[in-house]
This record gives sequence, C-alpha cells and structure tokens, in this order.
Amino acid sequence: MTRSRLLGWSLILYGLLGFVLVLGGAVIGLELASRIERLAATADGTLAAAVRSTDAAADGFTNVDGSLSEAEGSAEAAGALARDASGTLASLARAMELAVFGAQPLLPLAGEFDASAEQAAALGETLDRVGGSLGATRSDVTRIGTELDTLSAELAVLRDANGTDGAAPPLRPFVMMLLAWLLVPAVGGLLGGLALLRLPRTVA
Repeated sequence: MTRSRLLGWSLILYGLLGFVLVLGGAVIGLELASRIERLAATADGTLAAAVRSTDAAADGFTNVDGSLSEAEGSAEAAGALARDASGTLASLARAMELAVFGAQPLLPLAGEFDASAEQAAALGETLDRVGGSLGATRSDVTRIGTELDTLSAELAVLRDANGTDGAAPPLRPFVMMLLAWLLVPAVGGLLGGLALLRLPRTVA
C-alpha cells in the first residue's frame, strides 16, 4: 500500500471517529445540557420561594412580638389594678370593724372583704408572673425573628450570586457550537481521505 493511500485511509478513519464523537456528544451532551438548565431554573425558583417563605415567617414573628407586647402590657396593667383592688378591699375590711355603741354590726362583712382582698392580691401576683413569662417569650420571639431576617438576607445574596435572574444558562447552544466545531475537522478528514484514495496509483 502506497503512502498516499495509507494517509487516505487514516484520514477517513479520523473522519469517521470524529462523526462518532459528534453523534455521541449530540446525544449525551444536549441531554446533559438540558438537564443542567432545568436544574438551574429549579434551583433559582427554590431559592426565590425560600426567600419569600423566610420573609413571611420573619414578618409573622414580628407580628407575634407586637401581640405579645400588647398582652404583656395588659397583664402588667391588670396586675396593678388587682393589687390596687386588694388594698381597697383590705381597707374596706378594716372599715367593717367599726364599732357603734359597742356593737360591730358590719363585722360579718369584714371577713368576706378580707378574703376578697387576698384573692385580689393572689390574682395580681399571677398576672405579674404571666407578664414576666410574656416578656421572656417576647425575647425569644425577637431573637428568632432576627435570625430569620438574617437568613432571608443570606438566601437573597445566594440567589443574586447566580446572576441568572431566574434564567437558565444557555448551555445547549454552546454544546451545539462545540459539536459544529468538532464536525469541521471530521468532515475535512473524511473528504481528504476520499480524495487521496481517488488519486491514480503510481507504478513504482
């Protein structure tokens, strides 16, 4: 076999191998690029949903903090009123001990006012404890709300770092251009090999 024919068959083999690689790249590369584009779009949508959900949760905790603040103030006010009522009832109980010409006609009521004064004092203490518990809960809620705000900001930064604005990167066009670039030398090798094989044989 002459050198030109050997070179021709080598070019044909090179061209066929190039066609096989291009075909394999078209089947695998385009599918892979399409999958990556779908995953990128899904990831962006997931991050956007996470940002919205975290913002909503942070707003919810802010609203809860406001409600707890009002409840704490109401409990403290009610406790103060209960203590004032206890003092008033105790004063009334002492007033019921008033003696008129040696008799105490209102004395039976004194015991009832004393009992009511004690109940009002106990209620005031209970309301003070409720107010303290609400204050502690507010601190926890505020801390969680702050952490959720921070997390929401971090998720937003992570989403912005992709720089796609929800659009998937154009991988398929890139893969197609790469396959076209690989196809050129394959076609050239195949045509060159066929041209060499068609050359007339020289007699040594």
